[in-house]
Amino acid sequence: MNRSSTKLLSAILTGTMMLCMTGCTYARTEPSSHERFRLTDHMTQKELERAEKTDFLLPDHPWEQYMNKNADTSFDYLKDKIYLGKEYGALIYGEPLFNAVPKADYDGGPGSIVFLHADMSEELIRYDDYEDLKAKLRAAYDKEIASGYPKVPADNNYDITIKLYDAVINKTAELIDNSVISEYMDHYYANNGNNNDQDSMYWQMDDREVAGIRDSISEYHLYDEELDTGFVIHVTTPPSYDSTRSYPALVMTDAVWRFCDVPSLYDAMAAGTADKQYLVTIGFEYDIDGWDNEVRGNILCDHKKEFLDFITDNMMPYLNNLYDFDHDASTLFGHSQGGVFTHYAAFNYDRYENRPFGKYIIASPTFWTPYFTDVSDYAEYRNEYGYWERNSSYDKTLFITAGDQEDADYEEYYGDNDSTTEGVNHLKERLDMHGVSSYQIKIYKSHHYQYVHDMLIEYLSEQFKRVI
Repeated sequence: MNRSSTKLLSAILTGTMMLCMTGCTYARTEPSSHERFRLTDHMTQKELERAEKTDFLLPDHPWEQYMNKNADTSFDYLKDKIYLGKEYGALIYGEPLFNAVPKADYDGGPGSIVFLHADMSEELIRYDDYEDLKAKLRAAYDKEIASGYPKVPADNNYDITIKLYDAVINKTAELIDNSVISEYMDHYYANNGNNNDQDSMYWQMDDREVAGIRDSISEYHLYDEELDTGFVIHVTTPPSYDSTRSYPALVMTDAVWRFCDVPSLYDAMAAGTADKQYLVTIGFEYDIDGWDNEVRGNILCDHKKEFLDFITDNMMPYLNNLYDFDHDASTLFGHSQGGVFTHYAAFNYDRYENRPFGKYIIASPTFWTPYFTDVSDYAEYRNEYGYWERNSSYDKTLFITAGDQEDADYEEYYGDNDSTTEGVNHLKERLDMHGVSSYQIKIYKSHHYQYVHDMLIEYLSEQFKRVI
């Protein structure tokens, strides 16, 4: 089929789709598009052989076996109980705690403690009873999260603090000498701290929230030969899932962080305040530290073409054999270095036979990061990688975001490059210059990443409002 015939067929199909959708709610009564929009699978034999669906492994924290594979086990006996230091500190099933530690004789009544914040400021917390203390501790850790401290460590610290207080009140905590805590901390830092390349290795997630929707989540493991890298893919089907229907997909990079948004997005769909979509997260295999910016930069910046090859020609066709995606309404999301990647993807889709996305979220693109400015084609982002040399118009939808407070946070890294919001503003100027109208820019009152969760909820909700 020549190019003219292809364009004619495309126009006929588009017109037919518009007639079918008139007077209908989105993706609710339209016939399945599974056959009409099947993608071409370009996976190699090696990739096909290594592709597999497994049990839902994530709730078992499988990365922990890699964190501790070379660990010294001589202090493992301290992981069996809760210990309170006679003068300072505590060990809660092996987790050290030195903040807001109770006295050995605490019985659940009134009192006061000193809470040490991440910025090393101290806060005196006075409480009327144990329930009051728990509420004030929760508020203190929520303040940490709001200031930029990672949610999972803050929540984990709160949880182990409560376990310690419960044990002290119930008199099941054992007192130990400070020398034992000191020896254990030497062991802990040697095996889990700064001397271990895997020290930050975990996925942000709330186990209880995930447990509530686990029957809707499937886990896949795909290997990419070009990148010689393994990926973990989670697909969450929407509430009241109908396998005979077509749904859009929201595909999110950096699953080590973004998977924690899935339960809330699912709940919004269940409540009827957000459009029903497949939620797809892409993470590195569990033996790879997805927090490491060098690891991320290698894929999202230096090998962004190969990563886009994987998503476009391997992952999406593989999943499309299992799920009925509405590709025109599907979205690819990336934040920070992931925003650099989705900008690349949004202006290189035309190079591919498969076009699985009609929308792109470019969130806080760090065009200034050293992991990007050092790559060979770095400067090409300023002309959208030659997109306008190959095309005269743009037919995708862009949602471009940033936080209004993030520029000051990373000022030392910009050098002669644009800050994040400057990069967004210059992208807007280029889009306007080429007559692109299918974009929206929103600057949130936020630092670099704190807005992302609410933005995703808003994005699906806004989509829902536009189509019902």
